[in-house]
Amino acid sequence: MPMLNSYQVYLIFPILGAIAGAMLWLSYFKRLDILQHERIIDLCVAFIIGYLTPSLALWIYKYHESIGFNFNGHLINDFLYSIFGVGLTEELVKLSGVFIAIAVLRKRVDEPIDYLIFAGVVALGFSVRENFIYYNNYGSQIITGRTLISCLTHIINTSICVYGIYRFKIFRKGNVYLNSIVAFTIAVSSHGLFDFFLTQPIIGKITPFLSTLVYLVGINFWIQMINNCINYSPFFNYQKISTLTKLYVSVLCWYVILLAIEFSYGLYYKGYIFALKDIVKNVLKEGVLISIVLLRIDRLKINKRKYFPIKIQIPVYITGNDDEDFKLLGIPIKIRGENRREFRFLEYMGKEIYIYPVSSENKIITEAHRARLLKKYFLKNDVVTYLIEIASEFDDHKEIYLLKPLSHSITSIDDSYPVGTLMEYENPSAFHKEHETLPYKKLKSIEQIYLIHK
Repeated sequence: MPMLNSYQVYLIFPILGAIAGAMLWLSYFKRLDILQHERIIDLCVAFIIGYLTPSLALWIYKYHESIGFNFNGHLINDFLYSIFGVGLTEELVKLSGVFIAIAVLRKRVDEPIDYLIFAGVVALGFSVRENFIYYNNYGSQIITGRTLISCLTHIINTSICVYGIYRFKIFRKGNVYLNSIVAFTIAVSSHGLFDFFLTQPIIGKITPFLSTLVYLVGINFWIQMINNCINYSPFFNYQKISTLTKLYVSVLCWYVILLAIEFSYGLYYKGYIFALKDIVKNVLKEGVLISIVLLRIDRLKINKRKYFPIKIQIPVYITGNDDEDFKLLGIPIKIRGENRREFRFLEYMGKEIYIYPVSSENKIITEAHRARLLKKYFLKNDVVTYLIEIASEFDDHKEIYLLKPLSHSITSIDDSYPVGTLMEYENPSAFHKEHETLPYKKLKSIEQIYLIHK
């Protein structure tokens, strides 16, 4: 058996990195598509189409070079090239791939999320081929950063384009042409600015922070679009969606595999000490950012037929609504979207359940009561609440309250039954109209209960 030459050995690491990077995001898309699964063959078709699209981009770049349009170190020129050379070129090319994929797979597009999944997989194919070129040229020590940042940036921007183009068709919002123009402009600008801030130190060494900001806002855009598509699915089912938890697990597992590939590359070419230092450096450098990404892609805002306007936000914020995920130096911090403790209430929606008092000191719920979660609401700053109907223990009379999932302290009984706080609003008849602008503190806390399936 012939021995591999040095270049063939060198290629092993970019190939493994490209494959693992593709699997990281493909596994996420596969888990996300919970209501009506796409066939693996369809995802492969979309991926292959995306993988071929960089060839078209290379031809366009050659034309840019022929007319002298390229990065040259001048601020204005490089800004324009980032937007109209890189951003416009790559978004047009990826979008052409999406249109081909949707045309080929049109019979498989049967719910809104399919548009974003196929768009994301085409963009992933583009990015994986691009990443392979980078790994081959600059070494495989950049695998994790390219996969978690560059791949996702491509996915986000292509998804923005596709969401805008199909927004009217799916949600009956806005105007077909205006939606498309605005979305494409945002995607091209986002792509161009991300590249520009990475390459031009306009405010010194902290300029890359601006790229990080563009990236984080983009992630929040992307998840908000996913939320709306799931909420409008014709196959919407609260019980199915309630199983959509720990989306970050497969991404984290593949990230560890990518770290192992990076480590093996460093070990083979530079030795153990270099490989270990490189991995530690990358984890420290990317750790906080990747933690935020993992948490945000795990968080959804689920509410049947509810459309949430897309907002410019970063994934984390300071909360004063007793729903924080953790405290940093005493400051309550929450990742946007529903955390696991809030999300688990979905499995009780519309079902006959029993509620029980958490404390013997409860004054209203002193023993088991039949109940039902009727509707879900998001108050100001996305505070999750449910409308709960509680049957009287003596007759057929039913009382209506609000129920807020408990996010810290005792969040469940016996690790099985979720705990929430019964609350009421002084003007129940106006709650439905006012809830989106209603501060959580306007609600009156009554007592804590926990839920059990009937």
